[in-house]
Amino acid sequence: MSRTSPAPLVPSARAPLPGSPADPAGPADPADAVVLCLVGAGPRALGVLDRLGAHAAGSGRPLVVHVVDPHPPGSGRVWRPGQHHLLWANSRAADVTVLPDGTSTVAAPVRTGPSLHAWVEAHRAELVAQLRAAGEHGLAAEAGALAAGSFPSRALTGRYLVAAWRHVLAGLPAGVRVRVHADRVVDLADDGGAGEAGPGRQRVRLAGGAALEVDAVLLAQGHPDVLPGPRERELAAFADRHGLGYVAPAYTGDLGLEDDLVAVRPGEDVVVAGMGLAFVDLVVLLTEGRGGRYEQGPGGELVYRPSGAEPVLHVGSRRGVPYRSKITYELARRPALPRFCTVAAAEELAARRGGPLRLRRDVWPLIAKELAGAHYGELFAGHPQRTRVPAREFDARFAAAPWGSAELDALVEEAVPDPADRLDLARLDRPLAGWSSPTARGVHERVRAHVAADVARRGDPAHSADAAVFSALLSCYGVVAALAARGLLDARSTALEVDGWWHGFFSCVASGPPPQRLRQLLALADAGVVRFLGGDLRVQPDEAAQAWTAVGGNGPVHLAARVLIDARLPSPSVRDAADPLLRNLSARGEAVEREFRDEGGEVFTGGRLAVDEDGRVQRADGTAHPRRFAAGPWVAGGGWAPAFPRPGLDAGFFRLNDALAASLLAAVSAGAPAGASSAPSGGTRRAG
Repeated sequence: MSRTSPAPLVPSARAPLPGSPADPAGPADPADAVVLCLVGAGPRALGVLDRLGAHAAGSGRPLVVHVVDPHPPGSGRVWRPGQHHLLWANSRAADVTVLPDGTSTVAAPVRTGPSLHAWVEAHRAELVAQLRAAGEHGLAAEAGALAAGSFPSRALTGRYLVAAWRHVLAGLPAGVRVRVHADRVVDLADDGGAGEAGPGRQRVRLAGGAALEVDAVLLAQGHPDVLPGPRERELAAFADRHGLGYVAPAYTGDLGLEDDLVAVRPGEDVVVAGMGLAFVDLVVLLTEGRGGRYEQGPGGELVYRPSGAEPVLHVGSRRGVPYRSKITYELARRPALPRFCTVAAAEELAARRGGPLRLRRDVWPLIAKELAGAHYGELFAGHPQRTRVPAREFDARFAAAPWGSAELDALVEEAVPDPADRLDLARLDRPLAGWSSPTARGVHERVRAHVAADVARRGDPAHSADAAVFSALLSCYGVVAALAARGLLDARSTALEVDGWWHGFFSCVASGPPPQRLRQLLALADAGVVRFLGGDLRVQPDEAAQAWTAVGGNGPVHLAARVLIDARLPSPSVRDAADPLLRNLSARGEAVEREFRDEGGEVFTGGRLAVDEDGRVQRADGTAHPRRFAAGPWVAGGGWAPAFPRPGLDAGFFRLNDALAASLLAAVSAGAPAGASSAPSGGTRRAG
């Protein structure tokens, strides 16, 4: 049996949310209203709606905003409150917000709101009581114990987002009305009225048969599914021929594998290819999600008590290890960033080279020096007893030495006596590279030892240089995005390297799982539920054996199994999107993947939606539609960040929302006057 796409999802009804007013009904829409449509109702739509209200407050013109998503408004699909309570967010509760604060620099007035942790603190008793009354005892226990440093479940995060949505609705000006449609947008067309400014109103067609007449549209669907590609179809066909199991790349929480004892049978060997965050979710659902539980052992270690419904997971990947553990302490000193990896330094380098830069060849030395500078800066400031050279002398010599030079290597060896205190970026990224074991058991034990050491080190402030590297890596991530946006990277780098090895390195070092997840992984390994295959994993369909064959690269690792799970997220592809709206727009050339052409004429694409500098959707003829905008993880250069905005840091999330809101309203004022009724041809629920 093969599984190449997740089953459709239906949002669950949930208990009311404290601190959030009910959605009021309102009168009919004014005939002269500006009418907008937000496709998707996740955090981006929530943030844009907030800024639309702020910009519309002084316009003197009514505003109607249609929001279309089958999932709860505010949370959308990824953060929907009805998902399994065992799935966690990858940020601490105190680091999650979607509402601007006093540090947010935006054009229109700011109406502030709480972070996730502040919201739970303000409503904890009421929230716990409501969750218990709804029979959600796991979530109730979580809400009762949630601390600032806790990693909240996605279900609880979704409840915060729904509460934030209602907070935004309650603060909208009297002239702004919101209509929520629990539906999907399947197509979008110009509805006549074109003038000198280009196409006029937009006709938005919903899966349920209704049609909305609007003035401008924002596509904010988040992470759409992808149709199976040639590789996935070939593997699925092999599985179907031989009665095997195959699970293609997908959003793990949507697959329902925790309840499917036929697709993944208790006790059977399963090959899992991939050890990133999708892998972490998979392991949780196939263990705790099937009734297993953890206990505290006599030495304080976690011990896993199986339910008997678990499969045996044989896991490997190219690296052969999971992402690095989250760091759970704060730096006492924040490094001044960026210092070496700056846009100005890259511009100077591009000028010397006489053209765009290659990310790995040209920019990586700047990145590496930034990371190393932060590492040694914190080591000398926080742990001077572990160094041999005065800090100022080291800093001056370090700054003057080129990255990768013998001079720099000699300086580090002279000044930092313990190799454990030296930054080894190659080993940080690929700890198993060049290593091998004579036995498969040795490979398993090496990976287990690596995970245990990583969890211990990343939670120990004695190694605070690691936290400085994390901060520097976040800075470099922003710089690389800026270089791509400014055209300072060549075509191949922009299309392939930014989302390829660079994002992979960033994710491994800076976006790993909470340490508790890795402690659980160790307990599962000790219980025999998880077995590590190591790095350079190769999995092939074996016609002769009628099985999946897995071979590891760090030793004599060889396994045949009935089930293969491709534990990774689908890569973006507008052309192959399962989302009917994107598929229809792409088929007509009204939405295209952003392409990059090198000097030799070769074309590259990363699969993401092409937009112009204002976020307007680009068409196959190179023009941008004046009334269609897009933002999110599937949008090229769309300002998406791989985490929630953190409170108090003037996050770019809010500035992008503000700019999108202003652009949507400006698109209407620049085009044909609004005036036609926005009432759909089918029923809707009014949310404001």
